[in-house]
Amino acid sequence: MSHLIIPPGFKFYKTLIAETAVRHGLNVPTVAAIVWKESSFNTDAFRYEPDFWNRYLKPNPKYRHLNPRRVSSSYGLMQVMYCRVLEDKITDNDAWDPELLFIPVNGLDIGCAFYLELVQWAQTKTQDPAMVRLAALASYNGGRGGNDPSKDSPLRNGTYAREVLARRVVMEKEYGEP
Repeated sequence: MSHLIIPPGFKFYKTLIAETAVRHGLNVPTVAAIVWKESSFNTDAFRYEPDFWNRYLKPNPKYRHLNPRRVSSSYGLMQVMYCRVLEDKITDNDAWDPELLFIPVNGLDIGCAFYLELVQWAQTKTQDPAMVRLAALASYNGGRGGNDPSKDSPLRNGTYAREVLARRVVMEKEYGEP
């Protein structure tokens, strides 16, 4: 994919992406490639996921009283699903408005925390570093189901992971590191 052109928003977030990735112990070009794939470096990126609402959240009493468009949506640079924040990152469900994920430092911090969890999970499934990376990326996009490298081949979201890795090659040149 040598035809990839870095979106102009990259220059605004290059340093913050690097700082956040390093703070979480993650590979900087990989995090930048996720941001590129997920939002094209647009901190205001938003995607409502009605199928996710209907399949997973609507039947759950915890979400029935909430606005589907707010809780079943991805926000910000790393397109964090707000319901993941509710489930995994805060104890009081009313403590965080989803729009706070539009703030670059918030979206990057939580997105990196989720990605790190997936890397650690993938490391329990395979010792192959390339497969760990592929499985963690695939799971970042589509959850762990169907993306377990110890039993799923091909990975359900493997195409997404390979697209991120193609962007990573470009980001390696920008950051001067593999």
